[in-house]
Amino acid sequence: MAYFNYFPKIAYDVRGDKNNIRIDRITNVLARIRKKVEITNVSFFQQYFIQDSDRADTLAYQIYGDSTLHWIIMYANYMTNPYYDWPLTYFDLQRYVAKKYDNINGIHHYEDSDGNEVQEPGTPIDVGVPPVLAGNATAVTNFIYEERLNDNKRTIDIIRVEYISQIVQEFKKLI
Repeated sequence: MAYFNYFPKIAYDVRGDKNNIRIDRITNVLARIRKKVEITNVSFFQQYFIQDSDRADTLAYQIYGDSTLHWIIMYANYMTNPYYDWPLTYFDLQRYVAKKYDNINGIHHYEDSDGNEVQEPGTPIDVGVPPVLAGNATAVTNFIYEERLNDNKRTIDIIRVEYISQIVQEFKKLI
């Protein structure tokens, strides 16, 4: 199933010329649906850890035998933006962090031994402070912080193959 084939069509003047209005029927790519209920039934899903080389379309082909079902992987994990919801590769993460921060190895915050942040929000961080402070607080660099956020996106739920036809039918009906 091609994802956008089932989206509604709308009348729209794509040219935007006030003197020459010409209406076309186009796919409404802004239409969205969400899973109705947070389903956590283990028998419905299998967990998957996204590797650097994985993409939603390659996973869909690997799991479902159809790369056009990539949207089901995104749908099952409440992902709407493949650029920000999907984990970055290590190379892309390095580039992203370098662009976001002046110093990728600068201290983002400090954590205690339980992983709780001890740096007050909004407090200026002294780059010259050693990485380990009294009281077992540990410095977390900008790169490590962003890497953790990225790694939190790596474990996803994959809808089991036997439920795919039901999901596709529900999607067609709802959209």
